[in-house]
Amino acid sequence: MYTCRSWERAKAKLQHYRRRQPEETPLYRIVYHGRDELPRVWEEKFQPTYGVLRDEVLETFDEYLNCGLLQHGAARVYCDTCKHSLLVAFSCKKRGLCPSCSAKRAVKFGEHLYDSVLEKVPHRHCGFTLPKRLRVYFRYDRSLNNILFQAAANAVHSVLGSDTQTTALVLTLQTAGEALNFNPHLHGLLADGIFDAAGNFTPYTAIDTERIAEHFMDGVLAELISRGLITDDVPAQILSQEHSGFGAWVGDPFTDEDRTRFVARYIERGPLSLEKLSITDDIVSYTTNDGATHEFDTLEFLALMSCHIPKPYESITRYYGWYSCRARGERDKRRPVPDRATTEEQKGAPSVSWAACMKRIFEIDPLECPRCKGQMRIVAFLTDEREILKIADSLRIPRPQAPPKIPHAPEQEFFDVLPPDDFPS
Repeated sequence: MYTCRSWERAKAKLQHYRRRQPEETPLYRIVYHGRDELPRVWEEKFQPTYGVLRDEVLETFDEYLNCGLLQHGAARVYCDTCKHSLLVAFSCKKRGLCPSCSAKRAVKFGEHLYDSVLEKVPHRHCGFTLPKRLRVYFRYDRSLNNILFQAAANAVHSVLGSDTQTTALVLTLQTAGEALNFNPHLHGLLADGIFDAAGNFTPYTAIDTERIAEHFMDGVLAELISRGLITDDVPAQILSQEHSGFGAWVGDPFTDEDRTRFVARYIERGPLSLEKLSITDDIVSYTTNDGATHEFDTLEFLALMSCHIPKPYESITRYYGWYSCRARGERDKRRPVPDRATTEEQKGAPSVSWAACMKRIFEIDPLECPRCKGQMRIVAFLTDEREILKIADSLRIPRPQAPPKIPHAPEQEFFDVLPPDDFPS
């Protein structure tokens, strides 16, 4: 079974659903104490590197500070068997920052992809990368990400498709490198074969990743030149190097359900892992998988995270070829029309819920009563803060406390800056 180390550790700790406490995490502490100061110093300290501070960045920080806290909204869950009651806090559902909401979104995306998009054929995990010298353009203008999507899709179809047969590809945008550095690149799922108009599937005999990378490079460079962002001599300089920095990677084919669902979740994952984040005194540390530790101050860390927050309604997932929205819509039109009773039954069927996602990942049911193991149900949605706090007090749920302050870097003492000979006797 394919899984993730963080999910394995989380599973080992969980016997039943327990309310998460975001206010106790290092990330919450960083955002809580740095959010108000960040816009005051942004223009002077960070605008030359990250561009103008976007409104959606501050909005995401604000929503994250409310995420998972009961007083900002909760659902009351009740067990009819033993009368036990729980409160489940609302989520912020923002992209690019909150690890909890990112994890839930990745699970739902994986379920949707496996159940509603992917054909039951072998697939491959694929990826596309850019050279460092070109990444800066995408940091300042997120609309340029369309170039990456189109260049990658065209490269795959040019090398693997034909006039009568089409590829099947899903691509997602990732902007964070291993150390949270800005590194725009694409991850995707590629069907290990092509489809004709009738839906007949022909597996690939070989995949030339070097040709795909060349087509991807040509597409990106041509578009950047046409927009006046780079001059004609830049492609020549890139091609003169031993490694251009452009890359296309395609993994081995797989068919089993567990791995398909895992890769589907992986390509939609969030940029930040709480397990890698820590605070020591006034230093924020982020430790990568290879053991390297990268250090920031609070505001530097928030500025870095700002470039991974997408715009509202920005599409960071695209579907191409056999998996495109148009192709799937045309196939749906050709399917036999179900009878009225079947249609009504399908309309009433719930989508993948929060409880089902939690159960699939952590192998626990969040609506299972921790006392009698019976099935609990949601009986109310609460939005009045005073009412929520009264119920929380009756359930003996402690009220959240503001996280401890992050100390400023210690200033040098007078004697520390004097040469040794100048010390007073």
